[in-house]
Amino acid sequence: VTSDVTWEDSLLVGLEGALLGCAYYLLFCRSCGSAVGFILYSSGSDLAHLRDLFCFFKDSIMCYLLKNQIIIEASKVNFPAVTLNE
Repeated sequence: VTSDVTWEDSLLVGLEGALLGCAYYLLFCRSCGSAVGFILYSSGSDLAHLRDLFCFFKDSIMCYLLKNQIIIEASKVNFPAVTLNE
């Protein structure tokens, strides 16, 4: 992560979805102010492996392909399908 990604000091609590009951910090792009991911602070045992990691929203990041030397949206890159529950 670069200095272009920041997070607020206040913890948020997930009230629905995959982060239900989890405490997390929201990650923001310093340039545009958009939410780009989260840092999971506390969770149940099923998401414990994600605690303290930078988790980015796929539709909010860009990828640089070394082989082709091009920049594309991460949403156009084929990532293996993995849910937060896995």
